[in-house]
Amino acid sequence: MAAVDQNSLRKLVEGQLLRLEGSAFQDCMDRLGLELYPGDYQPVRAAGPKGDTKNDGYCPKARVFFAAHATRGERIDKTKAKIRGDLEGCLQEHRDVGVWRFLTNDTVLGEVDQFIDNELRPLHRDVTIEVWGLKTLADEISKLKRDQVERIIDVISVDEPGLEVVVLDHVKTGRDLWPILSGCLGWLEHVEPDDCTDEEQDLIDGAVQTFRDWSDISGDIEFSRSSVRDAQRSITAILKDLADKKLALYAGTKDEYPLTGGPSPFLGTVAIFKIVRVAGE
Repeated sequence: MAAVDQNSLRKLVEGQLLRLEGSAFQDCMDRLGLELYPGDYQPVRAAGPKGDTKNDGYCPKARVFFAAHATRGERIDKTKAKIRGDLEGCLQEHRDVGVWRFLTNDTVLGEVDQFIDNELRPLHRDVTIEVWGLKTLADEISKLKRDQVERIIDVISVDEPGLEVVVLDHVKTGRDLWPILSGCLGWLEHVEPDDCTDEEQDLIDGAVQTFRDWSDISGDIEFSRSSVRDAQRSITAILKDLADKKLALYAGTKDEYPLTGGPSPFLGTVAIFKIVRVAGE
């Protein structure tokens, strides 16, 4: 992939947002909130009979409340009902709401804009009602520093042989990860959350080392389907251990990466591992 300029980065972010569904979109929006409002944003997840009190995240100091909903391909009437229900539910449950912001990974249609402007804003004049659709989200994320973009969206920058951005996929099973492990000749240093406990650190280090070990011997066991399945089951168990700690693995590959130095380096495919923390259910 060629070096990424601002316009290309925006398109890449749009593409990644479009892929997200359900809780994965909410987790991504939590990461955005944490970057936009450091020290203030609080993720919220449903718990108990009251659920999430119509609030997916909020800033107690700035009085900004968020509703994140992946509406890709959803009927307009359902989206409008969701917006009305979340807004009115939030206002019933929370005092002094300054800004209510609906986040979606779909393009906001004119009919939805009209509904908000003509029906909702006149009823709630004391609240700033905003809808951030796909384009707005991509614009806001792309304005941030590259390391912030990496923390929000499942991409990672590769500095050699030039600044490039690699798209990573959420890996949930050993079968998903095996093509990456068996097809690479090396690994870049993995990325992990900054706030890991010692227990989490040990778990991540052990997982990454196991992935590398399986990769090293992948060529020796590829001839045996049972051996590959054993490897995949072992990897799935590790991924489950990570998930139990609310950690998720995103992985991808970078082709034609210089594996040796010098003017004519040996080029090969390298694996990239990124561990991210996900919000609790």
